[in-house]
This record gives sequence, C-alpha cells and structure tokens, in this order.
Amino acid sequence: MFFSEMLDRGQDGDAAIVDERGAVTYGEFRAAVAGFAAHLHDRGLVKGERVALWGYNSANWLVAFFAIVRAGGVALLVNYSMGVDEAAELLRKAGARFLVCGDNGQTKRRDDAMEALADAAGIERSRCVDARGEACDLASAYAQVEGLDEQRQPSEEADTAFIIFTSGTTSAPKAVCISQRALAADARALMAGLEGTMGESVCVAVPLFHLLGLLTSYVYLILGSTVCLPASYRPDTLVSVVGENKASDMAAVGAVYQGLAEANGFSESVAPHLRTCLIAGGMSTPVQMMRLELDFENATFINMYGQSEGAPLTMVRPSDLVELRANTVGRSVDGVELRIADLDGSTLPTGEVGEVLARGVCLMNGYEGLPADAQAIDADGWLHTGDLGFLDPAGYLRLAGRIKDVIIRGGENISPAEVEAELTSVEGVKDAKVMGAPHAIYGESVEACVTTQGAPFDEGHVLEALRTRMPRYKVPAHIFSYSAFPLNVNGKLDQRALYVSMLGKLRRLEVDEELAGGITVFEIAVKNSGYAIGPVTALVSDFAGNIGYARRHAAKIRLAVEEMLIERIMYAYSGAGDIRVRIALMPEWLRVSFSDDGAEYVIDKRADTSTSARIILGSVDNFHTERRGGRPEYCMDFLYDDGVNVKDILLRDKEAAEKWESFDEAMKALP
Repeated sequence: MFFSEMLDRGQDGDAAIVDERGAVTYGEFRAAVAGFAAHLHDRGLVKGERVALWGYNSANWLVAFFAIVRAGGVALLVNYSMGVDEAAELLRKAGARFLVCGDNGQTKRRDDAMEALADAAGIERSRCVDARGEACDLASAYAQVEGLDEQRQPSEEADTAFIIFTSGTTSAPKAVCISQRALAADARALMAGLEGTMGESVCVAVPLFHLLGLLTSYVYLILGSTVCLPASYRPDTLVSVVGENKASDMAAVGAVYQGLAEANGFSESVAPHLRTCLIAGGMSTPVQMMRLELDFENATFINMYGQSEGAPLTMVRPSDLVELRANTVGRSVDGVELRIADLDGSTLPTGEVGEVLARGVCLMNGYEGLPADAQAIDADGWLHTGDLGFLDPAGYLRLAGRIKDVIIRGGENISPAEVEAELTSVEGVKDAKVMGAPHAIYGESVEACVTTQGAPFDEGHVLEALRTRMPRYKVPAHIFSYSAFPLNVNGKLDQRALYVSMLGKLRRLEVDEELAGGITVFEIAVKNSGYAIGPVTALVSDFAGNIGYARRHAAKIRLAVEEMLIERIMYAYSGAGDIRVRIALMPEWLRVSFSDDGAEYVIDKRADTSTSARIILGSVDNFHTERRGGRPEYCMDFLYDDGVNVKDILLRDKEAAEKWESFDEAMKALP
C-alpha cells in the first residue's frame, strides 16, 4: 500500500507535524497511525466502511486520516465549519458508520456536538472517537497499541480511500470519491512540477478537508519534512508559525497571502524564510500575483489549477518567468492530458476558448450516489471541469472564468440578479443575463447579454440608463445583443452555451482593441542616449497629470518609465537603435509601451535585473509583453484614478472626438 510506504520515510526523531499543542515526531506519528488503525479495526471497522473525520487541522486529524485508510476504511472529510444538521445529512447519504470528532466550530459552542452529530447521522455512540485536543492526543494515546494483523485484507490502491464533499454553492454538495492511487499520482505530479525546490518545512494554511491542504501535507510527509498546521489563518497567527518554525514553504489562497504581507512582523519573521509558495483555490489576478512576488521578496509563487475531482491538473514551474506565473495557471502536470473542447466535445485549436477537459490516473473514481449522466467524467475518461479557458502556443492554460452566481470585480461582490433586474427595467430590453468574465486588473468584469423588443438596440442608451440607477462598478462593461438566448432540451436557458458565446464575442472585441492599441496619443522615437531619459519621463509625467492622475500616481508612472528607459539605454546591446515609446489611452488604463531592436528584456526578480524589476512591478498595475511585427513591445498599464473619464478627455477636441466615435462604432459593429 502506498500510504504505508509513505510512513516509512522520515527519521524517527525529526518533527513530522507541528500544531498548537506542539510537535509530533515521525516515530510517534508512525506508531500512532498503526495503533489507531488497529483500534478502529478492533471496534469493528471493516474494509470499505465509512469513517467521518470532523475537526480543525491538527496532528490528530492527520493521524486519524492515515489510520482510517490503513485500516481499510473510507475517510469522509467533513468541513469543520458545518453545523450538526448539515453535516448529518451528508453523513447519512454517505453511509457513515464511525465518527472521529476533533475540535471544530460546533464543539466550541456545545459540549455534546459529537453525540448530537452521531445521533442525527445514525452512528452508534460506541463508534465515536473524541479526538478533541483537550480530550485525547492520538499520538500518545495509540503509540503503544499493537499494530494491525498483516493477514487482514487492506483496500486496493484503486478503491476509494476518502471522500471530499464539494462546496455546493450552485447545487447540492457532491461526494467526490478519491483513491490512494489518485492521491499518489497527485503527489508525484506535484513533486515533479516543483523541480526539487521544496524545503524542510511547510506552513499549510488551507483546510485539510480540501485537496490542496491534504495533498500538500501528504507530499511533505513523503519527503520527511515538517508540516506546520496553524490554529487559524489570521495574519498574526501565520507570522508566528512561519517565524517560529522558519517555514521555507507555504500553501494558501491568494487572500491569505495578501493579508500576511500586510501583517506586523511580516518583513522580519516571514519574508526572510519563505522560498516556495503554493497558491490555488480561486483566480488571483495578474496584478495580485505580481504584487505578491514583490512583497515576498525571496519566494517564488507557484500558481496551480485543479479541483476536488483532480488536482493539480496544471501548474507553473519554478523556472517560469514571473510574467507566465502571474498570467497563466501553467502547463499540464505529468500524467495529465489536457484539451479544450467546444459544446459538442470537439477539440478546439490553440487560442480558442472552450471547456477545460482533463484525463489521467489522478482523477476521482466518480461522484458517490449519482447516476452516469450526472458524472463529470465521460466514457472516454475525460473530466469535464466546467471551467472555461484556452491554451497558448506554448501549452500554458489561461482560464477564461466559470459560470457562477457572484461576480467579484476589484474586490466588490456584485449580484448578477440585481444588474439583470435593472437591465430588464430599461425600455426595449426583453430578457437579460449578467455574467462575469476574466479581467487582467480587476479580476472579473461585469458583462451582460440581452434580448430586445421594439426599437433597434442602443447599447449607449441602456448603459446611460444604468449609470443613473446603480454604482458605476456594477454597470456592465459591454452589453451583447441576441435575437434569442440558447435553450437546452428542457426549454430552459442554456447558460453554459450563452457564456461560451459571450466569451467568444468578448475575446474578438478585446483582440480588436489590442490590434487597434487603444487611442494612441503620441508615439516618439528616442535616441539611444541617456540625455533622452529626462525629457521623455517629464513628458509622460506631465501628460498623466493633465488627464487627472494624482501627483503621487503621476510620480510612480514617471519612475516606471524612467527605469524602463534606463534598462533599454544602459543595458540593451549597442545595436538597439532608436527606442520607440508609445502612449495610448485604453478604456480603463493608460498604457506606456516601449520597443526597440535590442536584446529582449524579461522581468525576473531572481535575475540580475531584480532591482529594476521590483521598481517597475511596484509602480505599474500590469506589466506584459506583446509581439508586434515579430518585435517585443513592453507594455506598462496604469489604472486611471477615480474621476478620470477618458471619453470626456478625448471629446475636448474635435479630432480626438472623431477618433473615439470611430472606436465606438467599430465596437458596436462587432457580431
């Protein structure tokens, strides 16, 4: 059994797990897993029976998990935030026969939480184990218990070893059945993808009942490293855990990292230690990723993509440049095939948006209790993720969002139903569907699809009406008109088909905007001389101030432009020739771009250009490289300050107004 082999790796005296109660050595951990597995077996656990595991992250949790699997049981990983009634419903459906109860939200409120859950789920109280920290330390209580009889029949590697329940935000939670073989494949893929960069300790700041937390702990235990389990994900707690244990690695979601970077003691206790930071559990925007790279000065962020049904499916590699690590979720991991499919399941070419499909041994066994037509894995073994994205020519996956109930734009939660209600109250709008789409800076943009009646559709009229009824951030960026929405076989709205169609229209529009380059204010050729730096930076700074940027923001723009010019003039090879500088007004930001014939410039804080990279990344809202005529163009984007209305600025003179009207007409003419 792969799990038993894993337990033989670490040195007996080394710390395997550190939680708020202290450290558990590998010798104690191994003995406790074997002893608790024997205890469960003696209390009647037979192969395939379900054991619910309900508690906060702790050494007790990990001992119980590995013991359940070793004893041949199936661990049901219950969200520690669930109430008794909600958890009981899941356990009844999953057929739980045992309960291991650690500290959790309910036990903190009521002393009888374990008994209440057991009674509600139909579990005999004699089959409950109180593993709360104050009641039992599994590492010491079972270390001296004789291990299991080797003649018993353990589970096979392909059998379900544990079940993770999905969050159920858009439907009832699903029971995801995962085998030892799948988790072992996940572990091998993660270790291979990290290219040997893992350190001697990891802070796991995600729940163990989620695959990222469990997989990370599993991998570092395989390596004989120390797994640190903080009592909470509060920034002050994490500062203490990372600092006291000198944790070299960490696993968390973006919001946790962002909070940590702002905590007292971060620079002294966290930044010097962390080297590898695993990030998943939601899309982080390129701007957020670059900010994290800058704040965690010694760390490399590893962006991953996956879900409970299989993870990781893709990941960036430590050797990838920051631009790739910020703007993509990487390439497929070892053992995983990846393709992008249209609504009929046909594979789409590079660059086309469609559903992300994955296949490999790392995938789940299926959803417990659901019929074949409700399973996410098709007859050919492809997992239909429900996520949309596209592959670039190098095979890196760029996610294009997913259908979900809440749109998060720049940290603001927006209800699509609220915007839909306002849309349908506008005269001429018959039906409306509002969805989120990926945005390079805000994370998501608000996009709307409508059907109309009566007079010809006037997008400008509808947008103007909305601006008088709701905050500007809730107003859709675009409104796409349809003669009718696509319907499924039941005659209901086929939201997935509509979303794919909308993304296609939006992508064509964005590509057209990129080709047009926004509204170019001026483009100049600068001689490759240090004398040119001052005039150009002054010109850009003055222009930024004239269109409404605050003085401090204009100064940051000047600093970024100055640093880029220094890089190109001082460090590009002598044949660089003139440096072409272009300033363009984009719908939501000012773009300053540079191109020349010199050696290509890449932002990599780990290379010799680290100082300039940090200055640029600390000043811009988004940095990326485009290709124009085979030549790289380095683009720096700066979000407009509140109150800056680009259209009003352009309307100040007739020539600019004509350019904007042409731009508007071109957008409206898109199919």
